[in-house]
Amino acid sequence: MSLFRRFWRCLKENGLRYTLVHMWERWGRWVREKTVMRDYYGGVRGQIDRFQKEYPARPKRTAVHMVWWNVKALFKRHEAPRRAPAKRAGPAKSAPDYRLTLTKDELNIGFLLNGGLGDFLIEANYIYKFRERYGWDHIRIDVFAHNSFSAAQSIFRPGSVIDGLYPEEGYSGRFRDYDLFIHISRYPDVKRRQLDRIAELAPEIVEYVFLCERFRAENDRFFSKPGITDGQSAMLSILKGIKRPQQPDVYGFLGVTERYEYPLGIYADEHGYLAELGLDGRPFITLHRGCDTRYSENSVKLWPVRYYDILIRLLKERYPELILVQIGVSHDRCLDMEGIDLDLVEQTNLEQVKILLKHSVLHIDGEGGMVHLRHALCAQPSVVMFGPTSPEFFGYEENVNLRGKGCDIWCEWAVRGWMEKCLRGCAVPPCMASLVPEHVFQAVVKTLERGRDR
Repeated sequence: MSLFRRFWRCLKENGLRYTLVHMWERWGRWVREKTVMRDYYGGVRGQIDRFQKEYPARPKRTAVHMVWWNVKALFKRHEAPRRAPAKRAGPAKSAPDYRLTLTKDELNIGFLLNGGLGDFLIEANYIYKFRERYGWDHIRIDVFAHNSFSAAQSIFRPGSVIDGLYPEEGYSGRFRDYDLFIHISRYPDVKRRQLDRIAELAPEIVEYVFLCERFRAENDRFFSKPGITDGQSAMLSILKGIKRPQQPDVYGFLGVTERYEYPLGIYADEHGYLAELGLDGRPFITLHRGCDTRYSENSVKLWPVRYYDILIRLLKERYPELILVQIGVSHDRCLDMEGIDLDLVEQTNLEQVKILLKHSVLHIDGEGGMVHLRHALCAQPSVVMFGPTSPEFFGYEENVNLRGKGCDIWCEWAVRGWMEKCLRGCAVPPCMASLVPEHVFQAVVKTLERGRDR
């Protein structure tokens, strides 16, 4: 949506004063983003990780990009990085200790997790199955989040399945202190193993280590070229008859299924929050249009916002008693939908989003983290619009997984930049353009009527 159209819509809905203040705040955020660098060294590591995935065999190109990135960094104002306190005050179990408490009496296992909210949820379930198989005695499990640490804090609570939760930044030098250290992106990658310690304290884990290393030897391309081979790994999983939650479980050794078993909690007053919004005891539908933080509101994965507007109008005519609630991280990435009853974009934290997803009668979204989160919380139905990714791989059984007929097959990682623009050069990807609002509306009606008949 153009800046002028966004300004005009905001002006019509909220008035001149609010619009000017809102646009001024957005301008200020944009200026700060372009002129201030809060963590130079973290930025360097992030750029290296990015270019390592994009240009795994072209280090000279990476060097050129890094030179240009550093030139721009010279002209920015740098803030001193915030240091984590030695110890977090208060009894809350959700707060990481920030001090590694590795001991010789326990087998110290560390997991480094990659990805966004959906990936973290899948990886948490995998770690739960690992813990379920090997138990709690003489085993310590710490989790490190590569990014999105706040999201990791909302999922992992030290003291139950895991023992410690830490951001990767500031701790990478300690990874070698673990007896077993595993990096999980799509598959487990054993980075370090002390077989003598493992054999002494938990000998049954030796077999697991060898199976992970065998899988890597047989499928080295997934590890040497991560990211760009995700499409191939998805295809391999489909051929084997498994879905995304089962993907890290190489050879099916841990028995991971589509069912979510990790005890994901909600750490807020559910009914109190719903009552505050006027939703307690009232039926409502949640709608979301957004995806990965690295991509804009025009990502190929997103159903057109004008289609959402038509769908909302049809829903209001058919179900006037239902409250339509829009959720999202920011108005920049989650464009405003016309006809929404309650706009909560930019007004919720992750715990509040959990409450809304758990208690809504239906969730409408594209394939992404919110769909994974609802599945993990309650496994209640969502209507999900698929485009460049596969419903056979990412779709859950309780959901209505829709895909248009504009393209014969999905194109995840068929080309670089697959999520940013359609590889066929279309302004609106055919896979999404062909999934018309009337078809989605029919699916919503069937799902709601089926829920009422139960």
